[in-house]
Amino acid sequence: MGAAKEKGGAPSSAVKDAMSTLAEELLTRNLVESRPAIEGRERVEIFRGQDLLAYLSEHPEAVAKALPNAAKNSSSAAEQAKTLATLMLKRGLFTRSERLFKKPKPGKQRLTKFPRKVFYCQDQAFAEGAFFTWKVQRPATPWVAVGSYLLVLLVIACCLFPLAPFKVKQGVFYTSLTMLSAIFAIVGFRCAVYALIWTVAGKYVWIVPNLFADNVPITEVFSPFVEEEKNKHGKPYPAPALSKRIVAVAGLLYLLWFSYRNTPEKGYGAKLRSSSDNLFDYLLEHGSLNRRIQDDSANTGGGDDAAKDSDAEFAEAVIQEEAGGDGGDGHDEL
Repeated sequence: MGAAKEKGGAPSSAVKDAMSTLAEELLTRNLVESRPAIEGRERVEIFRGQDLLAYLSEHPEAVAKALPNAAKNSSSAAEQAKTLATLMLKRGLFTRSERLFKKPKPGKQRLTKFPRKVFYCQDQAFAEGAFFTWKVQRPATPWVAVGSYLLVLLVIACCLFPLAPFKVKQGVFYTSLTMLSAIFAIVGFRCAVYALIWTVAGKYVWIVPNLFADNVPITEVFSPFVEEEKNKHGKPYPAPALSKRIVAVAGLLYLLWFSYRNTPEKGYGAKLRSSSDNLFDYLLEHGSLNRRIQDDSANTGGGDDAAKDSDAEFAEAVIQEEAGGDGGDGHDEL
């Protein structure tokens, strides 16, 4: 009785392992097309039910390994595939989900193949045309370990940055300054074009509107390149009168100019400005000092002792010049 109940009741642990193994292979080996999506506040991977049935129907040997003996009475491979998919759904290997946005984006005629945002569906019955969210965890790739080691090395390099050679500091400084300048240039250009078009034509037009969107894949950041903002009905937002737009832009420009002209000499803004000035002075002084030392070493052509003496002389000369400059300024003030 007990053995019969075990055979006719819930499947054994071996069947469970085979079914879980099949789900992991479908996800990790991309046997069923899966795409990243957002469900609530969690990043997940989704797939279509028709893709799963198509794969299982074409590979009956995979179905035979994972399907319990009691469920192999179906006549066709398609029915066995649907039975296995239903059992996998009941086991919690994936859950049914639905699109968060049921209508196409403004300016597009049809929905995308895979939505970027989904939500948990109350009806957990398997359907061929539905979307499903994987609950199987994708195993960590070797790149995760490589990234962890690189992160540790980066932290160590940041701690040792004060001891780094001057060339390294200079390279880090100019690289960071270039990246920061590029970001501010892009943001400023987008805002300037937006303000110009809004002031002249009254249109809410953005260049690269998906530049800072976190729900858009990186391959679609520049698509579309230019887009006008529209409401949920697909119509452009109404703009205020031309005179009000001009007054608004003029007031904003005056506020920026006034803030720049009246920057406080004390406080956080002054400290930030003095820090940047000190950093520029540090780079200029050390750069000129290194060039003078190298030129003197090349001209003298002496040995290591001569180079060391010249380095010490130039360093002492720079220190005396700075001390003399500070003393002269103080004398003038007195």
